[in-house]
Parts: sequence; structure tokens; C-alpha cells
Amino acid sequence: MLPPLPTSPKRQRGSARHTSPKRQRGSAPVDATKNPRSRFGLVWRDRNQRACHAHAGVSMLWQSQRVLLALFLLALVTATVHATALAAGPDVRALLPAGGQRGTTVEVDVSFKTAKWPVQAWVDSPGLTITAGEEKNKLSVAIAADAAPGLRWIRLYDGEGSSAPLPFVVGTLAEVGEKEPNDAPHEAQEIGSSTTVVNGRLEKSGDVDVFMVPLSRGQTLVASLAGHETLGSPMDAVLHVVSAGGFQLAYNHDSRGLDPEITFTAPSDGLYGVRVFAFPSAPNSSIRFSGSPDYVYRLTLTTGPFVDYAWPLAVTRGSETPVELHGWNVPDALATTTVTAEGDRYEITDPQLGNVVDIAVEPHTAPIESEPNAPETPQTIALPSTLSGRIEQPGDVDAFAFDAKKDETIVFTLESRSLGYPLDGVLELTDAEGKSLSRVDDAGGERDPVATFKAPADGTFRVQVSDLNYQGSSRHVYRLRATPAEPDYQVTADAHAYTLAADKPVEITMAIDRRHGFAEEIQITATGLPEFVAAEPAVSAASGDSAKSVKLKLTSSGGAFSGPVRFEARATGESKLERTATAAIPNLTERTPDVWLTVAPPKEPDAAEESKK
Repeated sequence: MLPPLPTSPKRQRGSARHTSPKRQRGSAPVDATKNPRSRFGLVWRDRNQRACHAHAGVSMLWQSQRVLLALFLLALVTATVHATALAAGPDVRALLPAGGQRGTTVEVDVSFKTAKWPVQAWVDSPGLTITAGEEKNKLSVAIAADAAPGLRWIRLYDGEGSSAPLPFVVGTLAEVGEKEPNDAPHEAQEIGSSTTVVNGRLEKSGDVDVFMVPLSRGQTLVASLAGHETLGSPMDAVLHVVSAGGFQLAYNHDSRGLDPEITFTAPSDGLYGVRVFAFPSAPNSSIRFSGSPDYVYRLTLTTGPFVDYAWPLAVTRGSETPVELHGWNVPDALATTTVTAEGDRYEITDPQLGNVVDIAVEPHTAPIESEPNAPETPQTIALPSTLSGRIEQPGDVDAFAFDAKKDETIVFTLESRSLGYPLDGVLELTDAEGKSLSRVDDAGGERDPVATFKAPADGTFRVQVSDLNYQGSSRHVYRLRATPAEPDYQVTADAHAYTLAADKPVEITMAIDRRHGFAEEIQITATGLPEFVAAEPAVSAASGDSAKSVKLKLTSSGGAFSGPVRFEARATGESKLERTATAAIPNLTERTPDVWLTVAPPKEPDAAEESKK
């Protein structure tokens, strides 16, 4: 018998239903026997009033219906105009597989809500060649042998619009597809190699997938599932490692965001099962395992090298920095490397590694925390800087001393949970004697805190990092960015795709997020437009309504176009700060600078109308 699987707690559905007292329905009826006039006077008049009221009621009902009809038509027109502005192309739920090994060609099943076939495909970087198959909903994705491992973004599009950007992972390990039935250990899918990526789907409610992996005594298996965080699948997955007989040996839920990860060392030779099931990522009242066609996942099963994090977590741009790889089964030959990075991030990859690891690249110093650095003996840091640290022991507190001038404002940003590590960070600011000036736990609903500190006087202050629950381990790593609160801004488009027609201009709303007192005029222009599309620059004034939001208008003089465009912003004042507008990607935290524009060709004249002319 299999042990019972855990269930999600049933949510409280609300308080008792509120009932209003019974309404008084009217006064007592008239007694005609006591008042003869009532029989022919009051009663008649009452009937006449009721008839008038009934007529008035019908009139009011008709008026109400007319108002409702008008509102409905207005909403319909508004929806039609909005639908014209926003792209109405393929509505894709998921790709399966959502990745593949470089040097291979994979057939991808496309789950659509709506789409016309065949579609065309666009990808944000080289290495993939995508063609629509003859069979509906099938894509062929050829991955070049030299394609860089990591995440790609694919759009499927037609003449009416584009899908949202779809994640697709280029990997280095061999890959297989999940095969049903595989709900229980006795019918589990056997994975011949202990270094494989399984592409699977929990297709229906109650679905469970089990995979059997051969392990030798002492081998460490890493089972890491990518679903919600990387692919945007609306699932909160759970992993079990079970014996061949189905008994649970290890369990994990929400190791990296809502995606689980297990490391398991085999106590003896044999087959071991990895069991996958899920709850909805948005909790509901259900206590059953959940599933749907968009519950797609990638499950890495490997006894080979798998990196947990690179140390340090940040390096200085252009500087040569030694880096250590921490994880499981990492051989000495791969454990250390040297990085000289440009840009904003650097990816460490190797054909032997089962995953890709990121390092932040900073324009300032990137020191490493060094013990002892308790509150009594803080480590001195210069500003600005991005520091890599670890809360290695339960109850550990890392303290850093810095100098600041009166009224100088400094922003401290701690990252750990957002990077996939277990630290539930707390930031505390103190003076040189240890008096607490501010303490911050979570920020914006996330477990990574952000503290904005304004120095009350010239002097030396401390910022302290700890775990809310006094936990600690070698995995409780963090990145602490300490920078002056300099005026800045960001620009956000209100959608990731738009459709433009020759007779219907499109106005794109741009939200301006001004930070730390940024008060300069900003001009926003469109780049990458075809020659027959014109865009009037949008100007965001330093104050007033347009300081927060502006509209950029696109018009077409004819022609057809489908492709990515960008919206570039530039401050016209002294700072000359330039930023690229981004748009949200549905179901994911990532944002895209590549906004899709579909320009519909002019409509052909109607033959009947032409004949009338």
C-alpha cells in the first residue's frame, strides 16, 4: 500500500451568510364593511393608483432596459476598439516539451485556447529554428549544437496578432517525454539513465506522475522541477522520492518559489521512484491534486554535477573574479573558475552541468562577507556596493558598518528568496552604538526586504542581516545591494502586443514610475517600426498628470507588418537618463522589452459596393 499523500488544507470560505430582516410589506388592508365609501371610492382610487403605478413601472422598466441596452452597446464598442488595439493572435496555453537538448530537433505540442494554423514563430536570440508542422498544433524546433544553454522566449504569431512570450529552455542533458500511465510505482515510467530531463504534464485533476531511476548505494540524486517559476505553469508542484514499493523516503514542496527540489542519497542499490503531483498555484477550496493541459513541467533527474549557487553572487563589471561553484556532485575540475564579465548578468554553463547558474554583474565594488562580523565587530563596507553573504548558523547575524552624511538616503536591497534560497531575510539599521533606527522584514508581499535609510546625522551606521526564524545553513545565501537613492525612472507599456489598422490608430499607455524625486521631462519614442507606421513621440512632463502616464499614438498609412518593436525613453534634462520600456509577461515575473506589433493590411474594397459606384 502507498502511504497517503499530503493534501492542501481546505481554505476557510468566509463568515456566516448575512441575512437582512424581513421587510414590512405594507399597512393593514382596508375593511370595506366599516367604510362603505371605500368600496367605491378609496378602493377604486387604490386600484387606479395601482394601475398608474403599474404603468409607471412598465415605463421605468422600459427606460431601464433602454439604459442597459445603451450601456451594453457602449461596452461592446469599447471592447471592440480595445480588442483592435490589443493583439488578437494565437492564445497559447503551453508548449510541451518546453525545452530541449542542444544539437537535437524536438517536436513540440502546442496547447491553444484559440489559433489559426499554421502559425509563424519568432525567437528572441539565435540558436533555434522553428517551423509549423503539417499536423495542427505541432511545431518542429531545431536546436543548434552550439546554442547557448538557458532560457529563450518564443512568440507564435499570425496576421491578426501574437501569443505572449513563451519560455523555452535549451539544455545540455538528454531529454525524454513523460508517458502515461505512470500514476503509481507499479506502473512507473522507467528512466534508463540517472542523468535525464523529463518533459511532463499533469494533464487532469488527480494526475500523478512517477519515474523510476536506478541508483547505486551512496549516489546523490538531484531532482529539480521547473514549472511555475520558469515556465509560468499555474501549478504548485510537490516532489517525493519513494522506494520501489512506494514508501516515501524524501519530500519537498516550494524549494525555489513554488517549484520543488530534492537531493537524495541512496542507502542501497536499486530502483527509486520520483513522484510528481501538484496543487493550483492560486489556492482554492479544493483538497484534490490538480491538473490541466497547462500544468507543464521540466524535471531534471541527475547524479551528475548540479550547481546550487555561484560564490560570490555578484562580481564587478570588467574585473577578473575567482568564482566557486557550490552544489552537488560537482568535481574539482568544475568547482572553481574565473569570470570577467560585462553587461548586467553572467551565465556559467558547461556541458557537464545539469543547469545554468547566474551571477549579477555590478558597476561598483562587490565584496564578500567575512567573519567575524557580528554586531559588536561589524565588517566595514564602502558605498555603493553589492555584497555576497551567508547566514551559516542558526541565529547568526551579519553586520556591516558604513559612513553616511546627514540626510543622505541609501537603499538596501536584500535578495535571497527571489533567487531560490531559503533565507527569510530581515534588515535592521542601527547607529554606531547599536541603537535600532529601523527594521524591515518583507517588502511588497515578498520575503526579500528593501530598506530605505535616511541618515539622521553625519556618522557611522550599521546594516544587519538575519533570518526571521533564526535559521541558517550553507544555503542561506544572500545578495545585499547598498546604493544611494539616486533619482531614476522606469517605463511600462500596458500590454505586450498590439494590433494596428490603417483606419484605426492605436494609443499605447505608458506608465512612468519616478523614483527618489526624479523630476525631469521624459520623451518616449518607438523604434523598429516599418516605414508606413508613424509614431508621435510621447512627452511626460516633470509634473502634472503626464508625469505618471502618457499615451504614444501609432498610425498606419497602409501595408502589413508583424514583428517586435521597442519604446525608448530619454530624459531631456541634465541627467539624460535612457531607459527601455518593458511589458509584463502573463503568469511570470519576467518582463519583455520586445513589444509585438501587428499591422493589418488595408481592407480590400467590397465588390458589391464597388459595383454601386
